[in-house]
Amino acid sequence: MPSKQDIRQLPGWILGWMYVNAIICTWDASFIMCRPHSLPGGSYSWIWYLYKYYVNIDKRYMDTSDPFVKAISLQNYVEVFLSIVTIILHHRSSRHTRIMAYNVNIMTMWKTVTYFLMFTEFCGAQHWIGSDSTLTLTFLFYFPNGVWIGVPLLAMYQLWPSFVQSSDSNQMKKGV
Repeated sequence: MPSKQDIRQLPGWILGWMYVNAIICTWDASFIMCRPHSLPGGSYSWIWYLYKYYVNIDKRYMDTSDPFVKAISLQNYVEVFLSIVTIILHHRSSRHTRIMAYNVNIMTMWKTVTYFLMFTEFCGAQHWIGSDSTLTLTFLFYFPNGVWIGVPLLAMYQLWPSFVQSSDSNQMKKGV
């Protein structure tokens, strides 16, 4: 059975993910909120240099009037804030660290699933995606965005047993 300290701490890779998630989501949301200055040719485009490739595939990023991508970006900022809270809880060995990390990863995963759905024919939004090739689409859209589904799922999978073990041991102590 894990020690009390182990349950209050995150595995190293999940803590690292929380840092990476906070940094990249801040960078990404800021790109959207700073448009048109962040777009290729804009006064701040050098900060988001690689986005000059991405905006050709994810047309929502180029369209400054699209409210959906702005809403997702606002969710990114909430996610960043909660990731930072989780990191602080980890360093303070709070008993709330793992549940907070679990919840942030749920938010991350479902926000990304929703974003993906908004590019499907089912949602009538397939016109938002463009690409010269399947290879480009895979490496510049599906794979990078898929990380924000896959990694949170792995984190949730690893964190879940600590909730179940906690619950099982409490029931055993009560004789349930």
